[in-house]
Amino acid sequence: MNTIATFRKCTLTNEELLKAVDKGTDKMYQDGKIPSRCIPARPNEDYDLLVGELILRFEEIIKPGPNRVKALAEADSLI
Repeated sequence: MNTIATFRKCTLTNEELLKAVDKGTDKMYQDGKIPSRCIPARPNEDYDLLVGELILRFEEIIKPGPNRVKALAEADSLI
């Protein structure tokens, strides 16, 4: 499992998170540089943490569990 973002400090909405990951991915491909990791971590800005959070949120939607109903409701708000 993704241990990079397990502390769940990201406060971005699903839409903000998607935009941030998209922007970071575009930047990485445009400038050819791998994003650096920051200390202290910036959960709403660091590319690795944003991707980790995106994976965790997606997993909540596709796997059965206590957070699935909430995750599905939040995902529906993006449609």
